[in-house]
Amino acid sequence: MASVPAQETDDGFGAPAGSARKAALPAEWTRLLAGLSVAFQPIVQMRTGRCHGMEALLRGLERSPFASPNDLLDAACMQGLLAEVECALHAKAVAAFRALDHWPNAKLFLNIDARVVGVAGSPWLAPVALAPVALAPFALDGGAPDPRLTISLEISERRELRPDHSIEQAIDRYRQAGIGVALDDFGVGFAGLRLLYESKPDYLKIDRYFIDGIDQDTRKRAIAHALVGYAHALGILIIAEGVETEKEFYTCRDLGCDFAQGYLIARPSLELRAVPERYGIVEELNRRDRRKPNEASLRLSEVIERQPPLAANSPKTELLEYFRGDNSPSIAPIVDRQQRPLGLIRERDLKRFVYSRFGSELLRNKGLGDTLLDLVVKSPVCDISTPLDQVIEAFSAEEASDGIIIIEGGEYAGFLSSGALIRLVHERNLAMAADQNPLTRLPGNAAIVRHIERALQEQDRRHVLAYLDFDNFKPFNDRFGFRQGDRAILMFSERLKAWASGNGGFAGHIGGDDFFVALSGAADEDALARVADLVAQFRSDAESLYDPEAREAGCFEGKDRYGAVRRFPLLSASGVAVMIAPGPHRLTPDAINTAIAGHKAIAKESPNKLCTVRLPHSPSFCPSPAERGRVRVLSV
Repeated sequence: MASVPAQETDDGFGAPAGSARKAALPAEWTRLLAGLSVAFQPIVQMRTGRCHGMEALLRGLERSPFASPNDLLDAACMQGLLAEVECALHAKAVAAFRALDHWPNAKLFLNIDARVVGVAGSPWLAPVALAPVALAPFALDGGAPDPRLTISLEISERRELRPDHSIEQAIDRYRQAGIGVALDDFGVGFAGLRLLYESKPDYLKIDRYFIDGIDQDTRKRAIAHALVGYAHALGILIIAEGVETEKEFYTCRDLGCDFAQGYLIARPSLELRAVPERYGIVEELNRRDRRKPNEASLRLSEVIERQPPLAANSPKTELLEYFRGDNSPSIAPIVDRQQRPLGLIRERDLKRFVYSRFGSELLRNKGLGDTLLDLVVKSPVCDISTPLDQVIEAFSAEEASDGIIIIEGGEYAGFLSSGALIRLVHERNLAMAADQNPLTRLPGNAAIVRHIERALQEQDRRHVLAYLDFDNFKPFNDRFGFRQGDRAILMFSERLKAWASGNGGFAGHIGGDDFFVALSGAADEDALARVADLVAQFRSDAESLYDPEAREAGCFEGKDRYGAVRRFPLLSASGVAVMIAPGPHRLTPDAINTAIAGHKAIAKESPNKLCTVRLPHSPSFCPSPAERGRVRVLSV
């Protein structure tokens, strides 16, 4: 059982019904566990609102000697009863889950203490040896396991894994029993990337720490963005934990998270009577989001192959029919009962069956395994709205030689073949080449206009759209030559690229010494400080373009526009930062351009070379003392 942030005490349950260990518990433990209750919190698909699963959470500890689930498990561990206690808690959770109406429509997510993962004799390591009494909560009346019960175990990294644990072997045994694996509390515990690498999970749950305020924190967004890209490249789905606000929801969804869990959707409930099919709050959030689908989503919809998938519980003999015929596909996508992709079965792996007169008999041979899962290979998974760069990154994974599974709302949507992806890459490269400054390789005017239009559509977020140019660039260029002028432009463009990459922002080159940068979702003070730092850094960078005498003098001699020789300060940049507040507005790119053009002169006269314009006009706005000291702030 793992702990979680204070918002929602993650007191899930570990392994069910024990294996080779003694199932009986001392009487005092039996009485204690009988007094505890089970609550459920939904895990919901972010683009459809469909309930994907329920996480079981422990309640009633206030009636016990333990302050938290971790305390309870620590006590059980000290007495050598950790596996047995977790089995009992898990049996309680499954019994409560099966008492809900419509429970077969959702997965049950249960936590397992990392201390028992991969340890000989631990729960779940040998599911086939479950004792009859322990198996009862999972079985039908005839004693066989209930195929309608779909379980995913959550391994929390808040517990340190012992170095002798065989994680991969244990997880393989789980999967042989049809059990999924999720990494819980990812990013705040001990194992981190090592556990992600060794466990090869089906789900990765990003810890609440990284979700809290993610709409305002560019560093958290950058980390989440990297996790989503890496996970999807390995065929892992992402669950955002602890989503509490609408802005957090939109940010996580737009970053590519597949599922959400948190107070915004539903709190853990002891009173749940049925598993809802969908959650209206998520459907409403998606309806209210009037932003246009991104170009990658539209293009992926056009090129993906809508191959019908095979259910994981299909008989193996169906593969012969699937791959039979001259025009049959070379791969078969495999999905579970909720249409979630599990991977691919490749025709080339079945040649000895497909082209054998005894192929059907061979596939029926139980010695080769009874389910399609024995033949499934992992495949990268990307949501249909994933930016093309992330799709390409997923394709670079070793497992992606056949292509990529595309999902929509967490469900299988189609398959992107390697040939189709190569066409997309070719189209992207041509478009970038046509709209890229030849000197700096930064996006050009068309891309800048598209970025402004997208920002204006996202009216639930704050945006900073900044125009930057050099001061006294013509005298500098005339005095030191075009090669030195190009050096200055390239120097600034590299600074912009690093700034955009580090802040999750956007940088473009309008032409000449005119540039554009943008930052979305950050707090006003933070965003303004980052743009101001960018301007200040270039002033320092530019000193390297001069000889020691000019640097010491702080100026150089050159001709002004009238041909008169006079002294000019060292090269610097200045800019106009248009700050757009969240909320409904009717701003257009022309309005942004007008605001910028009207304040260039003010920016060049400002002590720190930056003028900030706030749109739309806010009569009640009053800049903070720090803001007044740093830039000149106007409301328009």
